[in-house]
Amino acid sequence: MENKEKGIKKYLAGIFCLLIVVAIFGGIGSVMGLPNMLNTIMKTAHDLLLNTVFYLMAICVITGALGAIFVEFGVVNLLERILRPMMKPLFNLPGVASLGAVMTFLSDNPAIISLAKDKRFSSYFKKFQLISLTNFGTAFGMGLLVIVFMISQGYFVEPFIGFLGAFIGCICSTRLMQRFVVKAHPEFQNEFAAVLDENDMKASDEVKETSMFTRILNSLLDGGKTGVDVGLSIIPGVLIISTFVMLLTFGAGANGTYDGAAYEGIEFLPLVFGKINFIFEWLFGFEHPALMAFPITSLGAVGAALSLVPEFAAQHIINGNAIAVFTAIGMCWSGYLSTHTAMLDALGYRKLTSKAILAHTVGGLVAGISAHWLFVLYTLAFGAPAGFEGGADRYTTSPVVIEFVSENQVKVGDRVFTDEAGDTPEAEGSLAQVIKDMLLEGDDDLEIVDGKKIDVASYVDAEKLPAAARESLENEVEAAFAMYREEFAEEKFGKALTELSAEELKALDEAIPFKVELDADDKKAEE
Repeated sequence: MENKEKGIKKYLAGIFCLLIVVAIFGGIGSVMGLPNMLNTIMKTAHDLLLNTVFYLMAICVITGALGAIFVEFGVVNLLERILRPMMKPLFNLPGVASLGAVMTFLSDNPAIISLAKDKRFSSYFKKFQLISLTNFGTAFGMGLLVIVFMISQGYFVEPFIGFLGAFIGCICSTRLMQRFVVKAHPEFQNEFAAVLDENDMKASDEVKETSMFTRILNSLLDGGKTGVDVGLSIIPGVLIISTFVMLLTFGAGANGTYDGAAYEGIEFLPLVFGKINFIFEWLFGFEHPALMAFPITSLGAVGAALSLVPEFAAQHIINGNAIAVFTAIGMCWSGYLSTHTAMLDALGYRKLTSKAILAHTVGGLVAGISAHWLFVLYTLAFGAPAGFEGGADRYTTSPVVIEFVSENQVKVGDRVFTDEAGDTPEAEGSLAQVIKDMLLEGDDDLEIVDGKKIDVASYVDAEKLPAAARESLENEVEAAFAMYREEFAEEKFGKALTELSAEELKALDEAIPFKVELDADDKKAEE
């Protein structure tokens, strides 16, 4: 009878699993069409493999080699010595714990376990402190990879703001875990995790007898090989988790229909998070609900979460604040749902897994919130951080199309404006004033993200307008850019445009390289 009941439960579990799979993919297929859904899944996974996974693997190889060099030549020990004084007051951990932070930052979460199982290392810790190393090490896991990836996307200051956010989140997670452990096991507060015997005390560092060239070469190759292993290990997470998350995040193609192309989806997550986006906008500064896909994916695999960033950038829904928050949450969480159980099991405290996960969930949220408000403080104090092409200026180049659509309407980006009869460019609410304000404010409808500047590349269909209407609209557009130039001069130099020297005028024009092409026919004639 007992075996029969087990068999029935097994079949019920299979039926239940099948119903869930059919419900999920049936629902998605009903929106996209089954052939389109399958094509999108395969093409998205294929594109992620070629353009994201191999890119991340390359970064893993480089950072792995760099980390091995740091270990071989004592940089890690030097960093540990520098960081040691802050361990006790901030994390309530012995000074040697800083070595674990450096190792996980250079590699991945499990690096802390290999240290914790070394008696010479764990002898410095009380039991409640050793258990909290799971949270402590995870908060810095793959940190170098995350920061290098964000820098490669053109952001310099934001990843380091995110690193500070992850640091704050780590303090919260580690301290909270220690409280949980002491409350559940008060005896762990005074018991040491390990005690050294005479054989352990005899261990000493080996003297390096090989040549400098051999040590460098071995370190680079061994570290690079480790990077390959890490790169291979992130493939399942990126292809499975990211593909599914993107399927729920992005929408139809550019023409509003599904054709089975990569990165199409049903926009389920933006719909859900859009209902409560005011919470995430205040906590994290997210201006688009789809950005919540990054923290969700980071729960399972930060490598998979990183693969979302280029697509967010392509859709112009990401900015410097989001990069800072992504870095903080990506580092602090770094796939802890998939590693915490194994890490605590290796330490022999699997029963405390739920407490570690709860503490680290709170720590990751604190990291994201801290990064957002640190970014806000930074921008208030120093202005928006510059990107690759920005230099000391606030803007970099981004094309915008101005299209004349009727006798009294002009389309700027995705918005259509009407030129009211009798309006002058100086009048409040005139077309010129509206365009100028959009340029200065970086309006999202112009597809200008933070740190971007305007390059007016072309005017479309202008020849279809009557001469008088076209001239009026052209005057409005010219006036808008003239006013924009004048206000930018005030912002950049603190002077009126008429007060600038020839050198300052040249510097101003180089800082705002927009090009106004009001007459395509005349340009063709000149050519």
